Amino acid sequence: MIRPASFIKTTPLYILIFFLLLLASLLQKTLGKNYTDTLIFFAFPGLISGTLFQIYPTLQGHPFRGEPLIYVHLVVWFINLLFYFLKDSVNPYAYLLLSSIHTMLILINTRKIKDPVVLFFLTGSFFYTLAGVLIKENPIFVKHLITVGYFMPVIVGSYYVFVPMLQIEELTKRGLIWLNLLLQIASSVLVPLFWYISDYTLLSYSGTLLLLSVGTLSYSVYHMLSQRKSPLKGLDVSVQFFILGLFMCWFFLLVGVLTAGSGNFGFFQLHSDGMLYGFLTTISVGASYHIIPFLLWWRRYAPRMGKEKVPTLKEVLNISVVKKLLILLPPLTTGLFFGDMVNPYVEKAFSLALFLLLGYYTVKIFPLVLKTLKS
Repeated sequence: MIRPASFIKTTPLYILIFFLLLLASLLQKTLGKNYTDTLIFFAFPGLISGTLFQIYPTLQGHPFRGEPLIYVHLVVWFINLLFYFLKDSVNPYAYLLLSSIHTMLILINTRKIKDPVVLFFLTGSFFYTLAGVLIKENPIFVKHLITVGYFMPVIVGSYYVFVPMLQIEELTKRGLIWLNLLLQIASSVLVPLFWYISDYTLLSYSGTLLLLSVGTLSYSVYHMLSQRKSPLKGLDVSVQFFILGLFMCWFFLLVGVLTAGSGNFGFFQLHSDGMLYGFLTTISVGASYHIIPFLLWWRRYAPRMGKEKVPTLKEVLNISVVKKLLILLPPLTTGLFFGDMVNPYVEKAFSLALFLLLGYYTVKIFPLVLKTLKS
């Protein structure tokens, strides 16, 4: 069955701004300034919003509703960013408005409430709004509410969308998805709660629930790929990024759980930076490599099919561009995490190298975003 699909012109713009903010955070890190707020409060939430506005209604088989609100969301996002960079703080009222608009758009585009994949996105959006409500009271607690309560459910749900779609495999084990959802909701509630009350033993136990959620996801991905019904030869390059991201997620979450359990927070930065610059950045590159060329191809070249020769998706953005990142991201991020243990200047050198690598990718996608916006 062909699902109705929306062309959300702003989605590539959200992705481009995300990579610009990612680069800004690396400059902040190199200069010794606060960089985690840039990533947690603005960069990744903006990327998630822009991506969900595109895939969420299509997942449920209906065109997008409320598109004018996306432009309001973009304006409020820019206002939040302007306030943040000028005042070096998050405006709680503007941030609540930003998260509320996101959740409103998700709710008015919700149709299949009994679909567990849909519930992943609804769960994440609920925690995002809750973070907006509580940000004035406890910004540090809210960081964990966003990362575990908002990011993780949406990301797990995205795996169940992107992997079978990109690899052309069936999503068959629905029971596993429901189990994954329950584990994820439990960890999304308990991890921020135990962080808030500073009970690090219970925090470690609840982190184990999060590891079980990632474990269930990993088995589901393995089962999808082991069906081997796909006509594709080998793994789609975006799927390779998603698999690499899973390995990073396992390692850096385990570091976080062991750090909480031991009470020794010497490795906390390894956990934090690993999740942000390792896991989340890796899967962001993988998803963006599919989304940006696809939207441009769909809008500009699909109507010409059968009338003239049109490029393939892999030709819209040369696959060699993203394969460089697939090869170089692991060693550069590893150097970034462990550089500080050797010498602060080593960490700065790897931060600069990672900046140049991601800057190279940003330069490559920039003209594609402009072409999509003009379509």
